[in-house]
Amino acid sequence: MSTLVTKMLATGAAVSMLTLPGIAPVAAAPSLGGDSVKEAPSEAGTPAPSSTDSGSAAGKDAVGESEPKKSDSTEGKASAHAAVEGTKVQLLNITDFHGRLDEAGTQVASVVEEERANYAKQAGTAGTGFLSAGDNIGASTYVSSSQQDTPTLDVLNAIGVEASAVGNHEFDQGIDDLTGRVSDEADFPYLAANVYDKGTTNVVDGLDDYTTIDVGGVKIAVIGVVTKDTKSLVSPTGIADLEFGDPTDAVNRVAGEIEDLPVDQQPDMTVVEAHLGASNTDSLGEAEASNAEFKKLVTQADASVDVLFTGHTHLPYSFEAPVPGESDRTRPVLEAGSYGSVVGQVQLESDADGNWTTEKSELLSTKDKQFDSPVVNEVAKIIAEADEKAREVGSEVAGSITEDITRAEKDGKEDRGAESTLGNLVADALRDGVDDTQLEKADFGITNPGGLRTDLKCDDQYNEEDKCEVTVAELSGVLPFANDHGVVTMKGADVIGLFEEQWQPETASRPFLHLGISDDLDVVYDEDAKKGEHVESVKVHGKDIDPKKEYRVATLSFLAAGGDDFSSFAKGKFELSGLTDFETWENYFKKNTPVAPDKSERQVDAALDVIDGKKLKVDFKAPSGGIKPGETKDFVLSTDAKEKVDGPVDVSVDVPEGYTVNVAGSGQAASSKAAKSESAKSESAKSADAVIPEVEANAVATTLPPVSIPAGKSETRITITAPNNAHDKVTVTTSLQAGDAEWWDNNPLPVSHKYEATATVNDDANASGGDDGGSGSNGGSDSSGSADGSGSNGSADGGDASTSGSTSADADGSGADADGSGSDANGSKDGGDLPRTGFEALNIVAAALALIVAGGAAVAAVRRKKLDA
Repeated sequence: MSTLVTKMLATGAAVSMLTLPGIAPVAAAPSLGGDSVKEAPSEAGTPAPSSTDSGSAAGKDAVGESEPKKSDSTEGKASAHAAVEGTKVQLLNITDFHGRLDEAGTQVASVVEEERANYAKQAGTAGTGFLSAGDNIGASTYVSSSQQDTPTLDVLNAIGVEASAVGNHEFDQGIDDLTGRVSDEADFPYLAANVYDKGTTNVVDGLDDYTTIDVGGVKIAVIGVVTKDTKSLVSPTGIADLEFGDPTDAVNRVAGEIEDLPVDQQPDMTVVEAHLGASNTDSLGEAEASNAEFKKLVTQADASVDVLFTGHTHLPYSFEAPVPGESDRTRPVLEAGSYGSVVGQVQLESDADGNWTTEKSELLSTKDKQFDSPVVNEVAKIIAEADEKAREVGSEVAGSITEDITRAEKDGKEDRGAESTLGNLVADALRDGVDDTQLEKADFGITNPGGLRTDLKCDDQYNEEDKCEVTVAELSGVLPFANDHGVVTMKGADVIGLFEEQWQPETASRPFLHLGISDDLDVVYDEDAKKGEHVESVKVHGKDIDPKKEYRVATLSFLAAGGDDFSSFAKGKFELSGLTDFETWENYFKKNTPVAPDKSERQVDAALDVIDGKKLKVDFKAPSGGIKPGETKDFVLSTDAKEKVDGPVDVSVDVPEGYTVNVAGSGQAASSKAAKSESAKSESAKSADAVIPEVEANAVATTLPPVSIPAGKSETRITITAPNNAHDKVTVTTSLQAGDAEWWDNNPLPVSHKYEATATVNDDANASGGDDGGSGSNGGSDSSGSADGSGSNGSADGGDASTSGSTSADADGSGADADGSGSDANGSKDGGDLPRTGFEALNIVAAALALIVAGGAAVAAVRRKKLDA
């Protein structure tokens, strides 16, 4: 376990500063000279705390076993909780910087330097400390990620970060990389009070639970913790020997150990840097309710903690929270957004009791900030050199896009709980990438939303590429983690489990993570269902997934190991392809350029269904008097909607062999013309108001202009013609489902709803009700019967009489045809006239989709795949 490390700021550093009477000189940042001292004289050249010179030794079990380092500048300073009344200190903070060098490097430096200078001009101020709540590196843009984030660490060193909590992304390449290369390159200690050797409560070697910095003679203890979710947010193989404990418990343990230090070693102030945060920022109460870890930290962290800097959720907020057990005191709680967009600022003043009161707590925007300072100039130089190096390889054009392909968004911010064109495209690429390797073909691909770190936009320009061209650097920005690519062989039941695990554990920072899936999959879930029962169906290539069958799932190593709490992946067998996720991504673009976003929703929420939700009633009725052989009758599809249902809505009709389908209602002329233009095999209408022509069996259905279902009641008539040899009963099935559109989590009819209506086939002339009379003929092949049958059918809705009988029947059929043509314009007489209001153009789509189906086979789908409830 690491021990206390005292870090002193250098005096006389070549940066903006003031030396005030009675106050030790305070540096705004480490000196920029090649051999200048970065620490206090007694600590010149001291490496990161993980080195042996820091006093951290393997096998230490408790904080304070070795005394903190001292320098002459700290002798005689105030003991714990006893800073001189009126002492003033400023703390600046960033979090989740993620290597945004080009985007925010000099801007952050400018804000920090300007605030240091401004604060130093105020009378009685001790100085400024600069801290971080973690995720300084990892998920970085290409300038930094292409060089293993070394430029980012160089920039933070130049600005003068004095201590940082570890974030989950500091573990992206494993604990050995963090405690080795990263710690060696950082001039500040990484703090992790709740990261333990597995099976112990010993902080892992190479990291510290806290450090002490000196700000103008004020000793400030900085405790660092990270969310317990880290175990599921990084590749498990890199943290296999670690445990992530409760952050607040760790804070309180360390706070107690600090209190037990000798008086002359106790700090004047205690600050927590916590890489965990709130996911709702409307108020302190809402913030606490949004995340259990955050609430516990705010409400239960030891009263000796004076400031809580948080992070991880990328949301800016600033609250004053009550100090536990001390109703008359509050303490600031801040999160400085992400990507260097803001800098958190807290200014504090000590009172007579040694407590600190908040004078100012703000979030300072870095947008367009520029400040003239040697530190800012040095930062600009580091970024320029890094940018030049990165552009050597990053400017290569890998392909192009037809339009923006993006992550999901809500209120202008990334939404990992919704479907995205980018997530689905990456899943397609992971699947296709298997074909370039020695592995057997994958059935489908899956990726996680947290792995997508930026969008692909036509107007984004990396170097000198054309509009909509995508460079290697831009592709890397989407998938910056360099995960191993491969295939997990897993049971269908475990695949279903993956989709159930989109609903995250209660302790997770986000309640729902929407997986990106390849176009081989269709998933229906119900967000309102009980835990463990959300998934209603999973289809692979249009067929229900077999829980017992093995499937080959292309994915990345992070998910394959159970990352993001998708533990079902870990039940399968993972085979490495030898490629990284980025390499498959780049290859996909080179093969498929130009790449277009697929705007078809691949996961749908049944909870939004207007029929299941009782917002739309649908009824399908057969003609009351039955139907005779060779006769044409109307089946009626009626709707009653509480409010308008935006379309498009697809309607399909399924009838037994030998029967034919037409649709009547409003908009006849339009639908006739549309059907004629879309199907060369369709017969043209006999007049402007003629019935929609029949569509041949097995013809490909087409989607016509978007339609919707109006509020209130509406009817559409589906006209069925029976063959001459019809007998017994006929069952007609119609189905409704939302058609192709950019629904994106608001689909009103995500699953297919089927309705059946059965009519009796009357073989004698004594039909009742809507059969329009008739004196006994059954419409058979004899002359007399045919004539009677013709008379009986004369007022049918434009349906052509069957010609499958004798010659006499053919002649009678012609007569019936003429009669039928005449009756088309007047509507059906079978069962009375029907209203012609109809759906708003729904009959147009119904007409185009109505198929003559042989052998009772299902109607062809117009969507990529139909999803049945």
